[in-house]
Amino acid sequence: MSSIPRFEPLPTLTRRDQVAETLRRAILSGRIAPGTQLVESRLAGDLAVSRGLLREAIRELIESGLATNRPYAGTFVTEVNAAVLRDVYEMRRVMESQAYRRIWPLRDAAFRDELQARFDHMIAAVRSDDLSEEIRAEAHFHGLVYERCGNHLMPAFWQQMTQKIQLGFAICQIAHAPKVDFEANHRRFLDCALGDSLDEMVSELNVHLDRGLATIQFEAGAAAAA
Repeated sequence: MSSIPRFEPLPTLTRRDQVAETLRRAILSGRIAPGTQLVESRLAGDLAVSRGLLREAIRELIESGLATNRPYAGTFVTEVNAAVLRDVYEMRRVMESQAYRRIWPLRDAAFRDELQARFDHMIAAVRSDDLSEEIRAEAHFHGLVYERCGNHLMPAFWQQMTQKIQLGFAICQIAHAPKVDFEANHRRFLDCALGDSLDEMVSELNVHLDRGLATIQFEAGAAAAA
């Protein structure tokens, strides 16, 4: 039997990681709006870091899809329009339904406990009024079924898709339009995900996605008109 090799301790966050995380949170909370140019001189000065280090951090945002480099123009926060969001939600409807169908007979105590824990963390973030953490926590909550359904491609798909969904949520924060009862709607989703009826779960998923897409599209339009 082969033995487990020795590993070096994991490094703490580097300065570059901290800068990238600061910018990521600002984008996903709506403090930096979609389409905004990331001006290196301004950001490097505000964050008290070199422009070289800032470029490395921005490169991470580009690689994750949160920013886009335009030749001869600069780097801009990725814009998400209604057409893109429709496509994302269409794919999410198909993939998430399939993920729940796969996992339905496999929902053991560990899955149930983890989904409940992620729900509790999400609601705590909402109540603390931490917009960036709220957006991250909601993606973490919905991502569990992709992680546990047994299809090894699902987690990567969710990672790619969730960036655009999170940018849509950021648009919501910018528009400040009236929002649906977040906690009640997600509690209903949780109850169905842990319940006994797969048909009821799929039906609730469709309602949940329809509601979310309608809210984001409405608020995206409001933000664009502002």
